[in-house]
Amino acid sequence: MSPKLIFGTGSLGMAGTGSFQDVDSVRPLMSTLKEHGITQLDTAARYPPPSPGLAEQLVGSTAEGFVVDTKVLTDVSTDGRGDLEKEKMERSVDASLGRLKRQSWGVSNTPPAILEEMLKICEKNGWQKPGYYQGSYSLITRGMETKLLPILRSAGMHFNGYQGHQTPDRTSRPLAAGFLTGKFVNNDYTGTRFDASSPVGSVMQKMFSGDQLMVAMKKFDVAVRAEGLTPPEVAIRWLMHHSVLGDEDGIILGASRIEQVHDTVALTKKGPLKGNVLALAEELWHDVKSLRSEII
Repeated sequence: MSPKLIFGTGSLGMAGTGSFQDVDSVRPLMSTLKEHGITQLDTAARYPPPSPGLAEQLVGSTAEGFVVDTKVLTDVSTDGRGDLEKEKMERSVDASLGRLKRQSWGVSNTPPAILEEMLKICEKNGWQKPGYYQGSYSLITRGMETKLLPILRSAGMHFNGYQGHQTPDRTSRPLAAGFLTGKFVNNDYTGTRFDASSPVGSVMQKMFSGDQLMVAMKKFDVAVRAEGLTPPEVAIRWLMHHSVLGDEDGIILGASRIEQVHDTVALTKKGPLKGNVLALAEELWHDVKSLRSEII
C-alpha cells in the first residue's frame, strides 16, 4: 500500500507566493483536495512566517471534515530558547485550538535519542505515546530509514514526511523544497522558492548549494530526462511506490495554485518506476549520502 497524501498549508496567507490569500480563495482549494481524497492538513502556529497564525485561521474557517496537524509556536527570529517551556506551549496550544477548533499530539524533528527517552517516560507513567512523527524524507534525504524508522516501527508510530530539509515555512511538495525539480541546478529560479523575489529565496539557495549536491543533482537530472521522465515525477513516484513508507504513513505536499494539486496527484497515480530508473534514484542517494545522512 502507498502512503497517504497530506496537504501542507505553510504558504496559506503568505503574500506574493501564491493564490491562497483569504477565505474565498482557500475554499476552492479545500474542495479540490477532497475531490482527490486528501483529507488531512499540516499547519503550524507560525505559518506563514510573515503573519504567524494566519494559516490556522484560514484552515479553521474552511477545512470542515479535515484532520489537521499543527505545532506549537516557535520564534524563528531567535534560537527558540524558552519556546518549549510548559506555559508557552500551553498558550500556543490554546491559541491554535481557538483558531482551528480542534486537538491531537505527535512530534516533529525530534532527535532519535530524545524520542526514545520520551517514549520511555510515557511508558513508565502510563501516558499516551505520540502516534506520529513528522520529519524530512525525499530522494536526497533518507537518513530516517536507518536512524529513526526502527524506533517508530517498534513504538507503533507513523511517519509523515515533508521536504528533504527544513525551511522557514516548511511547506513543500515531496521535492526537497523544489530542489528536485531540477530548476535550481539548471539556473531556472523564476517562480520557484529559489527565486530572489520569494520570501525564502536567499535561504533556499544557501540551503541547497554546495558542489557535491549540485553535481549529483545535475547528473540525476540529465539521466532521468534521457529516460523520458522528469526529476519531479521520479521523486514523487519513488516516495509513493518504492520508499519505506506504508499506508499509515503520509507525504506532505504543498501548492501555491490548484493546478499544482492536480498535477502532483496525477503523478502519484502513474505507478511504480522501472528498474533502471530506480537504479538512478539509488545512485543519487549514494552520491549525497555522506553529506545528508544526518538530516531526519
